[in-house]
Amino acid sequence: MARDVKGKKVAILTENGFEEVELTSPMNALEQAGAEVHVISPQKDKVKAWNHDHWSIEIPVDKVLSDASPEDYDMLVLPGGVMNPDTLRQNKDAVAFAQHFLEQGKPLAAICHGPQLLIETGMLNERNLTSYPSLQTDLKNAGAIWEDKEVIVDNGLVTSRKPDDLDAFNKKMIEELSEGQHATTGQFTQQER
Repeated sequence: MARDVKGKKVAILTENGFEEVELTSPMNALEQAGAEVHVISPQKDKVKAWNHDHWSIEIPVDKVLSDASPEDYDMLVLPGGVMNPDTLRQNKDAVAFAQHFLEQGKPLAAICHGPQLLIETGMLNERNLTSYPSLQTDLKNAGAIWEDKEVIVDNGLVTSRKPDDLDAFNKKMIEELSEGQHATTGQFTQQER
């Protein structure tokens, strides 16, 4: 069944050191499905990819994080890579940007190390998700229910473990984008910042 995502706007939030294919594959899938995709970063002009064990391509930044509003987007995508999410989680604006999607029940897709940023929101309690295996203890400590699966969807939150999961990740990400905003419950209310 075809999913209609034409006219939907998607933010990909990233820093230098994202895993190349974890940004390019979801971005291509979303654009081919008809969504408008913006790369958002604290960096100006461009961000540099990591490819397995070396620096790789540079991707243009469409909007600097300080000039971006999460209200303008229907979905957030968080690519992995070890450096990218570790840097983003220390940026209060990046945490607040991601937190908006959890608070509003908007679709959010995070792969590999991407969910690391979500720990800082304080909003993972009782959420079902997966990630790169090395994050499972951190995510469990944040209250998440972690499983070792190709892709997990929990009320609009799509997560996968690694690049090998991208086909399933992209498919579920587009499904959730087509479904739109999900209802939120009391457990997802904003916590003190």
